[in-house]
Amino acid sequence: MDNRKRLHLKKNGERRLPPSRLFELGRHAGYEKGRTAGYEDFEQGFEGTSIIIPTFNKKKLLLQCLDSIEAHTPFPYELVVVDDASTDGTKEALRDRRKIRLAVHSRNLGFAGSINTGLMMAKGQTVLLLNNDVLVTENWLGNMLDCLNSSPDIGAVGPVTNYIGGEQQIEVPYLDVGDMWGFAAEHNRKNPLRWRRTDRLVGFCLLMKHETVMQTGYFDEGYRVGNYEDDDWMIRLRLQGMKLMIAGDAFIHHFGSETMKSLNEQDFAQINKDNSDYFHRKWGHVHERLGQIEQLRENGRTAQTLAWSEGSPAQVLARSGSGTLYWLDHGMRYRIKDADAATVAEIDPSACAIRLSQRSLRNIPLGGEWGLREARAAIAKASVPGEPLGEGSVVSLDDGQMYQIDRGAARNIWTRYTAEAWGLADRARPISPGELAAFPAGPPVLPPIQLISPLL
Repeated sequence: MDNRKRLHLKKNGERRLPPSRLFELGRHAGYEKGRTAGYEDFEQGFEGTSIIIPTFNKKKLLLQCLDSIEAHTPFPYELVVVDDASTDGTKEALRDRRKIRLAVHSRNLGFAGSINTGLMMAKGQTVLLLNNDVLVTENWLGNMLDCLNSSPDIGAVGPVTNYIGGEQQIEVPYLDVGDMWGFAAEHNRKNPLRWRRTDRLVGFCLLMKHETVMQTGYFDEGYRVGNYEDDDWMIRLRLQGMKLMIAGDAFIHHFGSETMKSLNEQDFAQINKDNSDYFHRKWGHVHERLGQIEQLRENGRTAQTLAWSEGSPAQVLARSGSGTLYWLDHGMRYRIKDADAATVAEIDPSACAIRLSQRSLRNIPLGGEWGLREARAAIAKASVPGEPLGEGSVVSLDDGQMYQIDRGAARNIWTRYTAEAWGLADRARPISPGELAAFPAGPPVLPPIQLISPLL
């Protein structure tokens, strides 16, 4: 026996573990302990505001923004900075800032993807989305919180600023940022008379309650780089019957669209067009329909509100980010054991499984687990034309409007895009208005969101 082997023997003859093995066991035990602690802490909230700041290659602006938050935010808060694959040393510049929880993307996921990472990490009772190209000011957060908490039906609050599109822009007397602070201190005297309702808030600074975020889901990552994803979010808030408010007594300075300005004119125009086209395909004439719904609510003729989880259709496949398959039906989800998307495609090549986030799936009650036999039968039944008005049937009128029969009601499918995205379009069969009138109107089937990030 050589000397190295002798070192691994104890005096009583028992064998010692090699140092490399001891190190590996210790490392594994520490990792498991840390992971367990992380899981236990993940859902633990705190009585404060999570300030989520997405950033990409704007280190100087970001550091100025962080300094302004530290100087003018006496309320409890946490900073969640999401570095969207910056190459300007942003990550290194944040290492010594202890109050920051930092996420770093290995590739650029755009504004929506960065916000979603931050939403996943946020622990505060309230959540604030903030661009990196702003300077916050005296009383900014306190006045916005007062506005948000003034009524339970307020879904989101935004401030006023010097530079933005829409109703939140106000005239300012200063030309130099150095003169801005005195103006802001005077402007930000608490005054609820300056709070007003709006139909649209811009996502450069947006305050919400955590439960509102949970009900509304993540931002749609189908919007590239930036623009229109906040408009999409506003629609989903209003569908829930929530009000959007401008806190006119909360002013912050906005340098304005710094990430979009860094694009050349041709790229900016193309991205904006692509996002606009996607928005209108997805939502159609949404503002007209929202106005009608809200008018009915105000007249007391309907109490319908619609969280995203209630907008999913019946008899469709869904999958989580990890690939777990579910069958959605009757407002429930059924986990399909021992199956993946390829297996389902073998059962029915036309069947598609739409990607949903873990949060959205958790909001749909779990009805149990199915094996492949139950899944095969359900998919086959939904795919083969049966009775014209059977449960789960998709029908269409002459004008192109589509509906799904779900739990005895006719649910309007919001747009053609909605039907295609959920895999319902090919199931549609013609129906007359008289036949459809036999069913009461149910809540609409809403368009799903696109998810790219594997973490959600």
